[in-house]
Amino acid sequence: MPVITRSVIVNAPVEVTFEVSNRIDKWPEMIPEYLRSEILRREGRKIWFRLTNADGASWVSWRMLYPPHLAYAERHDPVAPFTYNHLTWIYQALPGNRSQMTWDMCFELSDELKDQEEGWRERMAEHTAANQEALRKYIESLVEGA
Repeated sequence: MPVITRSVIVNAPVEVTFEVSNRIDKWPEMIPEYLRSEILRREGRKIWFRLTNADGASWVSWRMLYPPHLAYAERHDPVAPFTYNHLTWIYQALPGNRSQMTWDMCFELSDELKDQEEGWRERMAEHTAANQEALRKYIESLVEGA
């Protein structure tokens, strides 16, 4: 079971970092990897949404929000090529109105792809780094422009 953990420091208060980074409908503006995002429904803290990436792949996920410190998500349909894909975003307040955003991703590929897990982990780690950096820049530009 590959696990990816990566953190980034954002020059913004934790409440701002949490709120902006969880604007799922705005992710295509914030994260170049995503072409489209569509909120399907909301059930209290739980948000169901569809993402489409730059490769044209599309899937439904859900996300639970626990402001301002935690968001948990799972890929739902299709789950493939995974047997599961779970993400936890943890937000920590830092001195000087900064925050640390840590993403933990835990996944397992389907049996047919198990021998490729290390390559998938490496690619997904690269995407995580790029996505966090894009979010960091986006959030900081909002704070600077305020």
